[in-house]
Amino acid sequence: MYTAGDFNTENAPKKMVQHVIDSVVDFDKHYSRALEIIGTERCPLKMADRRLFDTIQDCIDDWCNDNDDDPDNYDIEEIFGI
Repeated sequence: MYTAGDFNTENAPKKMVQHVIDSVVDFDKHYSRALEIIGTERCPLKMADRRLFDTIQDCIDDWCNDNDDDPDNYDIEEIFGI
């Protein structure tokens, strides 16, 4: 099971990253599968699983809206990519 500590939270709030993990249905399953594709195809998360990427973006947008933050401040590939 993934936690915020498994990701690059240097430039992103841990609470936001944990919100994404908790909000995406079957995050562990989808993210693990995306990592397999990233490893074999050498592609970014956005290409490995577009649906997961878009869902992560929606969760970040929601968190930022609730916390008066700008989602443009966060790069999904930097946080969740390899």
